[in-house]
Amino acid sequence: MSFLKNCSRMANSFIIGELRKQTEDKQNALEQLALRVLGDKTLKSDEELRNGAVRLIVALLPKTFPTVEELLSDSTSPLWYEVQFTAFSSLDRDDLSRTDQERVLTLIENYLMNVKSESGYAAWKAGDLLGDEWNTRETVQILERLLSSARHVAGRKAALHGLQHAIEKATPIKRENLFSLIREVASSDPSAEIRKDANLTLEGTGCHHTTAQLPGLR
Repeated sequence: MSFLKNCSRMANSFIIGELRKQTEDKQNALEQLALRVLGDKTLKSDEELRNGAVRLIVALLPKTFPTVEELLSDSTSPLWYEVQFTAFSSLDRDDLSRTDQERVLTLIENYLMNVKSESGYAAWKAGDLLGDEWNTRETVQILERLLSSARHVAGRKAALHGLQHAIEKATPIKRENLFSLIREVASSDPSAEIRKDANLTLEGTGCHHTTAQLPGLR
């Protein structure tokens, strides 16, 4: 248990380095310990243990992809949203091969396409990851798809948040394309909450005060 608690405070790269020193059997044992923590209501309520367990599972990627997928599909167990927030916070592109990065992006897109709840800012963090920390042309395209296609408000709201980050990093041409998409959402999204947030983004009072970047409003 002490190793899991330490994992809650270690850098991801350090956790991975420590795991690589272990035998496969030891890695498997640590994964089972982490799963035991997440499956026990009392143990899971310990923030250090819970965060350490999640970070260890993420550090064991790609072998733990099935486990991560299960964690991201859970919306009923205690503190599921805290687990998901920590999982998204623990994902570092540099720790993964290109193939594994693509698999992560698929998981996140599927998650945001279907997520129903904004609990614990888990969906928000997923959008933040795509628009900021993992920002590439591919992740921005994912956010664009999600903004118009995510099934629930939580997913579309997270996509909008991610695009607010992406606007800051975009070229002038791409920035105008993103604003055009957000203008469309501001007028046509079925959710009043999404329409309001989109308008706030256009007015520059959203996440990152983007008014100065709007063409004609400098």
